[in-house]
Amino acid sequence: MSAGLKACGALLALFSAIIFMWMVTPTEQTLAAVFPNVIIMSGFGSEQIDPISFDNNSLPELPAAQASRFNGIYQFDPMFYHKSLDRFIPWESRDKTHIFSCTLFCGPMNTSAKEVKLALVHTSPGEKRNLWYLLEFADEDANSPIVIARTKFRKEATYRVPWMTVTPGGEIKPRDLLDVHLITGWDAFRFDTPLKWGCTVAFVALIALLCHSRKDKDD
Repeated sequence: MSAGLKACGALLALFSAIIFMWMVTPTEQTLAAVFPNVIIMSGFGSEQIDPISFDNNSLPELPAAQASRFNGIYQFDPMFYHKSLDRFIPWESRDKTHIFSCTLFCGPMNTSAKEVKLALVHTSPGEKRNLWYLLEFADEDANSPIVIARTKFRKEATYRVPWMTVTPGGEIKPRDLLDVHLITGWDAFRFDTPLKWGCTVAFVALIALLCHSRKDKDD
């Protein structure tokens, strides 16, 4: 192998390691941290979405193609601020809230306003009541924050939770969003599929082969 290829391989490995560490770093410096620094939203775009305003008023239907804009990478944002956030989550409840801002490959449905933010928000409105919201914030919008979708309640804080549509209430029932889910770098350490086990075995075998071949060369 030429020196150039070795250098490219080393740079690629270093870059991959940096990206991976950026993704898996916990949001808190504690062993009890429940979320990593980066969350990937996936699955929007297979069906229409019916958003509502923060005060439960119906908004125009969002076609499936436009809803695909919500897929992408969201990063933990402890300094997140928007003046309309208090309409949905009171300031005194912010300590129970984790906010992840849209960072890469995602975008809001409002593309005309100047200041628009898209965020994944995890909150705990009560004991053993944890859920996620996908919210869009816009200046000078009486409906902001717009609630795009939410998860079902869970007793523990987790990102592995099913998503559903939101409704203004009454006789309108929410629909399960079976294709929508959150992915994180932590999933790489969950050996819950044959593919992950196979990749792990292959990686270990590759490292052993490289070490053995280097040893033979030294001899």
